[in-house]
Amino acid sequence: MQLSMKALRIAVVLSFLPGTALAESQSLGTVTAVDSTPDGGGAPSMAHYGPQSAPALAPGKAPLSATEPSTIIDSRFIDNAVLGDADFNQIANLAPGVSGGFNSNGPGIGESKLNLRGFGDGEFNMTYDGIPFGDTNDFTHHSTAYFPASTIDRVVVERGPGNADNLGYATFGGSVNLFSPNPSATPSGKMGFLYGSDNTLLFKARANSGALPWLGGARYLVNYQHNSSDGYQSFSPVKGDNVLFKMLVPLGENTLVTLLTTFNWNTYYQSDATKGQLTEALAQRFGKDFALGDNPLMANYYAYNRTRKHTGFSYLRLQSTLGEGFSLDDTVYYYFYHNSTLSSSAKDPLAGLGAVILGNGKKSLGIPGYDKLNGYWLVGNILRLHKDWSFGRATAGLWVETGATQRGRVDYDLLTGAPNYDQKPVPGILPGINNIQFDQHSGTRNLQPFAQFAWRPMESLTITPGIKYLRFTRSMSALINQNSRLPAFYQQSYHSTLPFLTVNYRLNPENSAYLQFAKGFLAPPLDVLQTANGEKNRLQPETTTNYQLGFNHQSEHWVWDADLYYIDFNNRYAIDPNSPLSDPYYYNQGGVIYKGVEGEATYALGNGLAIYANGSINSAKSKATNLTISGAPRYTAAAALLYDMGPYHLALVYKRTGRQYVRDDAQYPLAPLNNLNLKLGYDIVSPLPRVKKLRLGFDVYNLTDERGAYKAKVKSAQPSPGDTFNFQAPRSFYGSVTASF
Repeated sequence: MQLSMKALRIAVVLSFLPGTALAESQSLGTVTAVDSTPDGGGAPSMAHYGPQSAPALAPGKAPLSATEPSTIIDSRFIDNAVLGDADFNQIANLAPGVSGGFNSNGPGIGESKLNLRGFGDGEFNMTYDGIPFGDTNDFTHHSTAYFPASTIDRVVVERGPGNADNLGYATFGGSVNLFSPNPSATPSGKMGFLYGSDNTLLFKARANSGALPWLGGARYLVNYQHNSSDGYQSFSPVKGDNVLFKMLVPLGENTLVTLLTTFNWNTYYQSDATKGQLTEALAQRFGKDFALGDNPLMANYYAYNRTRKHTGFSYLRLQSTLGEGFSLDDTVYYYFYHNSTLSSSAKDPLAGLGAVILGNGKKSLGIPGYDKLNGYWLVGNILRLHKDWSFGRATAGLWVETGATQRGRVDYDLLTGAPNYDQKPVPGILPGINNIQFDQHSGTRNLQPFAQFAWRPMESLTITPGIKYLRFTRSMSALINQNSRLPAFYQQSYHSTLPFLTVNYRLNPENSAYLQFAKGFLAPPLDVLQTANGEKNRLQPETTTNYQLGFNHQSEHWVWDADLYYIDFNNRYAIDPNSPLSDPYYYNQGGVIYKGVEGEATYALGNGLAIYANGSINSAKSKATNLTISGAPRYTAAAALLYDMGPYHLALVYKRTGRQYVRDDAQYPLAPLNNLNLKLGYDIVSPLPRVKKLRLGFDVYNLTDERGAYKAKVKSAQPSPGDTFNFQAPRSFYGSVTASF
């Protein structure tokens, strides 16, 4: 079908919207189908490369249009090389400078966290289809809460603040951007089963409508995923369900509307007090799988330690060309999070009956525990307006968002279900004894106008200056505030103006270079308002000044990129160790210098065979002491052997995280950690009527069965019996079958 010139203009204009990429050229009635998801860093053009070229086979690659260090992990690698039950952190873990993605209960079977160049979760941004998401108290993320792997088409890891229109709560540490799959132009379907170690079961199904002529070429997909597992750790089962709906609707020749909504339900069993951590003594005595039990007279009884989460995420996006070089991109969104956690209070998994306080003030034997609620919702709008000329593009926009949070904890005797009145009275305010530790409402308001101009003085050179203003406000309305247990009614605002400048130069069709200067901003967490006098904690927001340069290459047999970075991080906050636990005092203690070198490369040997390697040497040292801070690996490294041709698919993927320290004074090191995964696949074409392809798969996680610690909680610089650890889950095996229709 021939495209009209107007439809072609729509495709071209929308493909250049910030963070968008032209996905396909099939017609949706009168409007060309475009990728409706923003794509931070862009997508690499492979129009003149074949399916067995290095750009096509590369597990991670940077686009030639990049203006900062970026790694795109596309759907081909996710399908052929990522374990079937993985979460988005395990996908992103491949990129240079990234570490983490582990859970002691098994791959994808529990919450995991990422680290980016030494920035921990909450210090870098996460988005889904270009929309920032995260907890309202500290901007951290839950890997099992919103988006399982089947709802992710690709992941783009940006190791930098981006341009002025790169949005988020903590862009100074970088961004991990997740993107949903698009409905296909033709009707299709897919159904898959996975079963393996620890009675792990995964079921996935997807249906694509194809273009619907009676709706002007609109199309939609429905995706469903169910997972369940007994878990590697004792008496620690998990269960989850997710459903996603996405629809693209053309409105005439100039406008495209995208609707997405997804809901997720997740239940798992884990002590909220210990987070699955063990002392070395317990690990040696009972094994590294020791966690919960089946004795109701013990604090680790699994029925006393249960978490249920329900989340939802929805948006409506409008993209339209307005004529005379103007275009509009507007997204309104809403998401929510509800967490109900029942947990024993004991930090010792061997704890038995303990003291609980009855209503008359007398003590009795029971199982002290609590029921904790954390729920929030956020609604926002992201607006971008563009004006195109032959020599560049001007962009102006506004991100606004408001949110509300309710958090509370009530103490119980888990053995009887009766209230445990163990909280101390607050004289004159909370008389008597009670079982409510905190009952807290808080709110957030976010305002970020931005503007930039992508100037092209010549075809091969793009210079993009920009500026962004941020204003973030937290409000507290608590009858019983956390920590202090006093009433609290106040708010604090944080603001900053951030300049940006990026340069991208295309040396030739295969090579490009870039420079970046950018400022970053992160507002303090809710903790600073959870004190007896929260208004006294007048912290300055954390800020960064980022300097980066890099080089990218793409050719038939090679894809590689390399970069250098220097980040000046200021106003790092800390708690005064001399302040009381019930009334901690927060202050800005200084800064950190982050610097390093990173690179990745893929070489296509031919006939579907490729090798990949990446690495980073990273430094994150306190300005005050010149000592490495906690949670900052000295280096990361990855390697992969890939084969993808005909019916055969093989991926052997290795990741190594260098030594890191548990404490900020470069003490208590954790040994380097290795992870090696194997994924095999074999395709049978048209084995049954209406079945286009049947793929048989076999996955092995942690092939070398390494059981090192990836996280620790310690009492001092020297090892002590009370130190606790999270250990990498053991080797596990999975078989799968997937049918495509």
